[in-house]
Amino acid sequence: MNNNPQFFPNVAIVVIGYNRLDSIQRLLSSLLQADYPKQEIPLIISIDKSPSDKVSEYAQSFEWPYGTKHIVRHSQNLGLRKHVLQCGDFLKQYEAVIILEDDLLVSPRFYYFACQAVNKYSKNECIAGISLYSFAINYHTRSFFLPEQDGNDVYFMNCAQSWGQVWLRKPWQDFITWYSKHSEEFTEYPHLPLSICHWPKSSWLKYHTKYCIENNKYFVYPHISLTTNSDDPGSHSYGGSTLFQVSLLYGKKEHYQLPELSESKVFYDGFFERKFLAPYLNVKEEEVCIDFYGMKNNRENKRYWLTTKKIRQAKVIRTFGLKLRPYEMNIIQNIPGEGLTLYDTLSMKKIKSGPIPAFVLKYMYGIGSIALFLYTFGIWKLIYTSFSEYFHRMKKWGFRKVF
Repeated sequence: MNNNPQFFPNVAIVVIGYNRLDSIQRLLSSLLQADYPKQEIPLIISIDKSPSDKVSEYAQSFEWPYGTKHIVRHSQNLGLRKHVLQCGDFLKQYEAVIILEDDLLVSPRFYYFACQAVNKYSKNECIAGISLYSFAINYHTRSFFLPEQDGNDVYFMNCAQSWGQVWLRKPWQDFITWYSKHSEEFTEYPHLPLSICHWPKSSWLKYHTKYCIENNKYFVYPHISLTTNSDDPGSHSYGGSTLFQVSLLYGKKEHYQLPELSESKVFYDGFFERKFLAPYLNVKEEEVCIDFYGMKNNRENKRYWLTTKKIRQAKVIRTFGLKLRPYEMNIIQNIPGEGLTLYDTLSMKKIKSGPIPAFVLKYMYGIGSIALFLYTFGIWKLIYTSFSEYFHRMKKWGFRKVF
């Protein structure tokens, strides 16, 4: 491992394409405008078989002035899952690969961040990969997601990434070994977010995320995004949404503050919930369910349950207000008030939870007064239920997925 920010490892850029000519043109254009060190930067364009040759022809004519260009044209249609996973084979030749699906755009500084992160974390057995994308939205709930700003440039999540990511040789091989034994379809499990359990068969990301959750592996996430999603129509999206578009880094940042995992306190699980809050609650880590977003529902039957939901017949241990963002800072700073409640469920025969209160939804989503009025009179619940059912069906049928 070399922590010198001026040392650049052998990292290739892999662009994944299929039949979206406009998308791959836009991505390759953003790659041309990025900053690179004065060394060979390998570019690989992997194109799945499609009825049209337009993408393949454009890739052939595209000029890459920063190094070698290699085009892989698949003679048979692999489908998204198999195509993306096969791109991991390039790690036999390179120390790391930057994987970019064609509906992305990159920050000018994406390559510098990727290389410094590879130098720092490639030998750490707790790391499964490096994300170039930074979440602003919890994709399970479509509500705001704001990680704690601790002075470093990255944080850590048990959540794999597909909107721009770096795969590392050894961590990727560990995942593929696991995947060879766990590639079957899976249904709902208490330790997994329900949303990923309903992603389609073509999703490779649900397996990588499941691997991270079950093996406590982390992806490194930047606080400022190095990629953004344009949400073009494709295998898992009708397109047209701007929900997951994020601001990119455009400044000339030369050095990134990358902590050791032992030095960082900012960790999130696969539900986007903050980890290691137990000491602030005076309970044991293995005995508490952190459930701010209300997605876990304490399905693992932990004794203590910190949630925004109202739990009937449960003993209230303590409450916290919602005066700070991210939500966990109200716990860390011991902010009094209502909104977050720590319950003791030991004496409960059956857990019965109520809805999330309206003022908490406003905190989560920024819902305005009209929505709160509708919620108060029960209309909001009807709208919310209708949209939840809509998204559930869309997910079940394979549309409007994260993957």
